[in-house]
Parts: sequence; structure tokens; C-alpha cells
Amino acid sequence: MSTTQRYAKAESASWAGLWGNMLLALFKGVIGWLSGSKALLADAFRTATEAVSGIAAISGLRASRKRKMAKSNAAAEAEDTRGEATSTILLSVVLLIIGLEIGISAIRDISDRVINAPHWSSVAAIALSLIVQQLFFPAKDRLAGLFCSAAALIGTSGAIIGKMLAIPVLYYFDPAAAIVIAAIVVINGYKMATVLIRKDGNGTVIEENPDELMQLVQRVEGVVTVQSLRAKEHGHYVIAEMVISVNPRISVLEGHEIAKRVKQLVMKRFIHVTDVSIYVEPYDPGYPYKSNHDPNQEQMPTLLQ
Repeated sequence: MSTTQRYAKAESASWAGLWGNMLLALFKGVIGWLSGSKALLADAFRTATEAVSGIAAISGLRASRKRKMAKSNAAAEAEDTRGEATSTILLSVVLLIIGLEIGISAIRDISDRVINAPHWSSVAAIALSLIVQQLFFPAKDRLAGLFCSAAALIGTSGAIIGKMLAIPVLYYFDPAAAIVIAAIVVINGYKMATVLIRKDGNGTVIEENPDELMQLVQRVEGVVTVQSLRAKEHGHYVIAEMVISVNPRISVLEGHEIAKRVKQLVMKRFIHVTDVSIYVEPYDPGYPYKSNHDPNQEQMPTLLQ
């Protein structure tokens, strides 16, 4: 699959996830409002934030594809990066505000005493949304939504059981679950905000080297070392950038061939990687480079490591 096809597939999947989350958030919100379930309403807002993050992911993918196709200069790339950073800031602020509002509302309900349990339709709505998430959503969304929906299911079910058994104290399960969901939303917003702190002067996000990807690249024939490796996530897909060192005595064409092999191997092994940008530099250990083929040779022919 070509890079263009991967970008198209990633963008198509992001659009599908965006519309899916929007519809699911609307469904949860309506049922949560009609049934009187604070937990389901909180889960609806959490799903809505997933839809907003889908918009940011699509913007990031388009910006990356634009830079790749146009081979833009550093100024244009910095401008696109600033745009992505702005989207991340806005999304993190939205997450923090929504999470705090949900939590404050749930705490207020608890302090005012909960005298009613939500309607049983809230449990049915949560169960249906869980089935939809497990069947049609990507693995990452399934995991993130599973915790929140499970908390909402436990909260609403506990409150309804309390109504059936005439145990009013169990009514508090519903707003308590809303507080748990609010905490998850706030934590996600905080994590997104902390990404902005880990930036260099050019606005580039510095990521920790993914060990598995690093080990794979270092095993490629011709790669002396991997100087830097950064994996940038856009929704459910990843765009990788790396700088590799090669034998300084090989030709430019051979260096490009090594980079080509690295790119093909990475994109074949990691299907979620949409694109790989590789920069080739001559290996410089700080002393005259010596080939391990003949340490006594002063004038060495062009060789692939």
C-alpha cells in the first residue's frame, strides 16, 4: 500500500470515527437526559470529546500530507505545527472544562441528596453503546470508552437496583459514576496539555523512542545507528520521523536505498504507521571512520555496512 493510499485510509477511518462518536454522543445524551441519569450524560460528554479529538486528528493528517506532497520549507512546516498545537490546546481546555463541570454537577447532586434513580432505559442505552463500540470502533477507542461506559453501567445499574430493593443509598451510585467519568475526562485533558510542555524551540513534540520501532530500524542492513526517532500520533494512526546514520564512504544513492528499505520495513511491520520520513546522515563517531571489513585499509572502497 502506497503512502497516498495510507493517508486516504487513515483520513477515511478518522471521518468514520468522528461521525460515529457524534451520533453515539447524541444518542447517549438524549437518553441520559430523558432517563435522568447523570452517569450516562457524563459518558455522552466524554464521547463528544472523542468526536472533537477526531477533528484534530483529521487536521493533523491533512497537514502532514500537505507537507509531504508539497515538500514545504521549514517556515511552512513550523506554521502547520503551530496550527496543530493550537488545536491541541483548545481540545485540552475543552476536556478540562467539561470534566470539571461534570464533576461539580455530580457533587452538587450528591450534596443536595439523591431521591430518585434513573429510568431503566439508561442501562439499555449504555449496553447498546458498549456493543456498538466493541463491534465498530477501533481498538484504542474501544479501550478508552470501555472504562467510562463500564462506570456508567455500574452506576446506573446500582441506582436502579436500589430502587427495586427500596435502598435509597444506592441512588448515589449514579452521580458517583459521573464523578469517575469526569475524573477520566480531566486526566485525558491534562495529558494532552502536558504534551505542549514537552516541546523544543521549533515547536516540535519530543516523544520517547518507541523501543520496538527503534530495534527494528537498527537491525536494517546499512544502518549504523539511529540518531533520533519520533512517532507522532494523529488519531489512530502514526507518522514517524527519524534520522539514521550510515557509512560516510558510501554513495548518496546507496544511502537513499538504505532509507527506502527502512521505510518499507517499518510500514510493512506497523500497519498503523501512515508515513515515515527518514533523514540520512553520515556516521561520525568523533574520529576517522574505520570499516570493520579491513581496519588496516586507508583508502576504502564504497561499501554498504
